[in-house]
Amino acid sequence: MIDAHIHIDFYDNPAKIIRQIMKWDISTIFVTHLPELYEKQRIVMENIPQIFLAVGFHPILVNEYDFKKEIFVNALKSTKFIGEVGLDYSVARTDKSKRKQQEIFNTICRNSYGHILSIHSRLAEKDVLDILLKNDVENAIFHWYTGSKELIPHILEAGYYFSVNPSMLRSSKGKSILKEIPPSRILIETDGPFSKFGDMLVEPTQLKGIYTAFEKFYCINDLEEIVYENMSSILG
Repeated sequence: MIDAHIHIDFYDNPAKIIRQIMKWDISTIFVTHLPELYEKQRIVMENIPQIFLAVGFHPILVNEYDFKKEIFVNALKSTKFIGEVGLDYSVARTDKSKRKQQEIFNTICRNSYGHILSIHSRLAEKDVLDILLKNDVENAIFHWYTGSKELIPHILEAGYYFSVNPSMLRSSKGKSILKEIPPSRILIETDGPFSKFGDMLVEPTQLKGIYTAFEKFYCINDLEEIVYENMSSILG
């Protein structure tokens, strides 16, 4: 199984989560919030084959932390994955704040050749897509998409994918978005610990049940194989 987006360092007990990932042999993309955190986590994760560490700069931090471009670009030498990156206009109260997010995201995209991006796009989906296309980004995964259904065909036309999580099955809007995304373009994510499965914060041990829930939603029975093929296509 594949978990395409998880924040291991935000769990109360990261070591427990890592043990679960190793026990269940889950191929996991561990996204980070800052390039400095990537460097910190790389020392711990480099000997765990199931975990693929992604270097990120989360847009919600744009007014709290400087973007350390040199650290970010240097980190790209040691990973194929970038995330979590993108735009978030829910925290951009001024045009200046939006422009700052856009400048950083443009810089990331310009330096992303050959990498796979896990994208945050809250209330900024069209601008995210425009920046990806302007910078000729080949491999992008829209994580927990909450934007308009009308934009989805354009994202699919660009060749991009969506990582979906069980929280999207809990609302009518989430389910209406999922209906617009074909299984051939989805990856499964937990986004732990920021999503729930049932009434519990999601953990890797619940991933099998999450796959089953999406199989029921899409009326298919081979989602693990489909997601594996999708990820293989992204990896080239």
